[in-house]
Parts: sequence; C-alpha cells; structure tokens
Amino acid sequence: MARIETMLGPIDGSQLGFTLSHEHVTVSNGEDSAHYPWLYDRPRTVDVAVQTLRAMKAEGVDSIIDLTTPDLGRDMDFMLDVARQVGMHIVAATGIWRDPPRSIMERDVDATADIFVREIEQGIGHSGVKAGAIKVANDIEGFTEAHVRILRAAARACARTGIPISTHHNAALQMGTTQVRIFQEEGAPMDRICIGHSADSTDIEYLESLLKAGVYLSLDRYPGRAPRPDWQARNATVRELIRRGWTHRLMLGHDGHAVRWIPVGQEPAVNAYNPDGMLFLSRVAIPGLLQDGVPQDAIDEMMREVPRRFLSGEA
Repeated sequence: MARIETMLGPIDGSQLGFTLSHEHVTVSNGEDSAHYPWLYDRPRTVDVAVQTLRAMKAEGVDSIIDLTTPDLGRDMDFMLDVARQVGMHIVAATGIWRDPPRSIMERDVDATADIFVREIEQGIGHSGVKAGAIKVANDIEGFTEAHVRILRAAARACARTGIPISTHHNAALQMGTTQVRIFQEEGAPMDRICIGHSADSTDIEYLESLLKAGVYLSLDRYPGRAPRPDWQARNATVRELIRRGWTHRLMLGHDGHAVRWIPVGQEPAVNAYNPDGMLFLSRVAIPGLLQDGVPQDAIDEMMREVPRRFLSGEA
C-alpha cells in the first residue's frame, strides 16, 4: 500500500483511519506569532492544542489534513511538538494561501513549483517533515497574477510528485470552476485535486460540475456560520451528492483549529458558535446524516477510504 507522509513520518494508507479533510493545528494571520513571539504564551498554546487533539483522538479521530501554509503562520516546531505529544497522524502542507509574498512575482512559475517540490521531497525547512498535500487559495481578491502563478506552480508540483492539491475557494462565487480549468491547462491529474470549502454552496449543479471534471470535494466548514449555509443545509448537500452517486469523491471536515495563539496573560479564545470544535462532525453532523438515512458504509467511505485514496493516489 502507498505511503502517506505525516508529521511523524510516513505511514501506510491503512493506518490513516477516520480523517478530517481540512483542518489546522493552529493559525496565525499575519504570522504575528513568528514576528512578535513575546506577545504570545507559547507553552500554554501548545498545552491547549495537545488537550484538544487528545480529546479528538479519544472520540475516534485518527488523522487530520492540516492545510496551514507560511502565510497562515505555519510553525513546524510547534506542530511537531504537538504531534509528538498526541501521536495523531497529521498531514502537513506546502503551498500558499490567500496572501502571496512579493517574492512570488520575482520568480517564474517553475521556480515556485521547485519550492513546493522541495518541501514534498526533502522536507519543510530543517524539520525533516515532508509535505503530504499542496494548499492553494482563491477568494474575494480574485485570480490575481500572483494567485494564478501559485495555482500553476501547484499544478506542476502535483504533476511532478503525485502529491495532491487541496484548495480554499469561494464557493458562492463558484471559483472552483476556474481553479479546475487552470489545473487542467497545466496537465495536473484531476484525481489528485480536491476543491475545498465546497459545502459553502448548496448549488448541487455547480458542485456536480466540479465532480464531473474528476476532482474530489472537501465538504467542510461545519457547522457553518451565517451568512454561509448552516450544518443542516450542509448535510442536505452531502445527502444529495451521495444520492447522485458521488460518495467516492466526498470528504468532510471543519476548517477548524485546535487553538488560536494565546496572548500573554489571557485565556484561550472560546468558540461560542461551535463549542464542539473539530468534534462537531462526530457528535452532531454525522449522527444527523445517519438519522436521515445515510448508510454507515457511506460515512466510512467519506471519512476513511476517500481521504486514503486522495492522499495516497491509490484506487
């Protein structure tokens, strides 16, 4: 069986287990935690992340795909510390989110692809951790020249290495269509692509058009928050796609985080609208799907087999 790269080294795909498709151990918008570390209580932040992930593991979450990029504050020392204490399978990512550095415009597409490939084949920084996914993003800023360069670089890195791409996209603006087109132009294999945040749309025809191109969908951002669809609407979307025969291309997640960086002298931020955090699927949404008639084998396929195939490239 093909190997899947995790924070603690490669594993057999059979070891992946129950997997959340789009999550974060922690994020730091603006990379404040790296540039102004004295503002944050790092030991306390590590402790809370460890407690959160241990609770998830105790309730049956075996693995998460962590799609934190440098512009989201990717901190490999932090993630390794947490992963070692918890023992959870955490897949790390290369790529760039919504805030491309100016250096992207100073490199050609292949030079950026080389960076992604290095993080896949040799490791991220000096950590030795190899990226198991490539993250890219498009949102209200649109498809700027820098963002398109990143999409093309990711596609080329994917084609060279076989490591899959998982995207952030604005589903309301149907940006997945353009993402798919650019990946196709670059010759990326469509079965190595996942269009993320797809449950932000309830337009089944739009979502099915992406699936017909051969990609996976990450139906995440559970439980939903206004003005986006709530969890019941997300479940309805999942049920309809299952009814149409797409179970084999669907994954579920939250786009959640174990902890936000904790400022010195403060308590951890409380997520008032989702106290279940990255256990919402396990505690609420999946029981809801089962109650509405979705069979257990469909749940197992979305939560276990589809992530395994996505990450490993195996059938």
